[in-house]
Amino acid sequence: MLRIRASKCAALFTGTDGLTARQEAELDILMAKDDYKLTHNQSVKRYNLIAKRDAPITLGEGARTLIEEAIDEVMYEYSVSIDRREMTKGTNVEDESIEIYNRIFFTDYRKMEEFDDHYSLSFLFASGHPDIVDCERLKVIDIKSSWSKKTFPKRPPKNSTYEWQVKMYLYMLTKKTGKHWSDGEIAYILTTTPEELIPDHEDDSLHYMDALEDNLRATIVKIELTEDDIKHMDARMFAAEMYAKEYVNFLTTKNK
Repeated sequence: MLRIRASKCAALFTGTDGLTARQEAELDILMAKDDYKLTHNQSVKRYNLIAKRDAPITLGEGARTLIEEAIDEVMYEYSVSIDRREMTKGTNVEDESIEIYNRIFFTDYRKMEEFDDHYSLSFLFASGHPDIVDCERLKVIDIKSSWSKKTFPKRPPKNSTYEWQVKMYLYMLTKKTGKHWSDGEIAYILTTTPEELIPDHEDDSLHYMDALEDNLRATIVKIELTEDDIKHMDARMFAAEMYAKEYVNFLTTKNK
């Protein structure tokens, strides 16, 4: 019943579970010591670290809301559509954005089509359609056509929610093929906005890009799916499924 697209999955994975790498190293040192050699503070520290390591995953409010909204659409039989000019532009200029990427990086990528391998990805309740899949390099590229020169990120954004979208594609490909797809990119591209989409209140100069050098028209964010990411995502996917079952049970029994 639970269905979540990769483009909306970020809330499931933000935050950390268990111990950090530094805490794991600290716990290893404490575990290697005999109990009688530990000070009182060290014993307390070890106990707390073990408790944190073994604690069940608790999904954050954002993740719970995402799951509940996805279940609501199924249980109450409705769908929510968003019609924004920014999204319409992204769809309309996608091929042109890929051409700009190819000119800059001397590649020959194209948008994935329906009958291409890996066009449609799914694993458990997650699904999605990556823009570009490079099977030789085990790489995924997601194209983001910026709305205007002002909204275009000139530097690679940090902690973008789009990072988890790309990691989800890599994660699903890893599960599907048995190979470790670790290499991803978010490619922000500046493409001229179709004239009919330009709002009257925005200056045309924000939306015409053809006079710009190609090098100014792309910002690339490198993404890596690590083994730790896969472990983290496995745990969060399981927790999400459990919470979805709890929420369905709540809806179906709340008035009984």
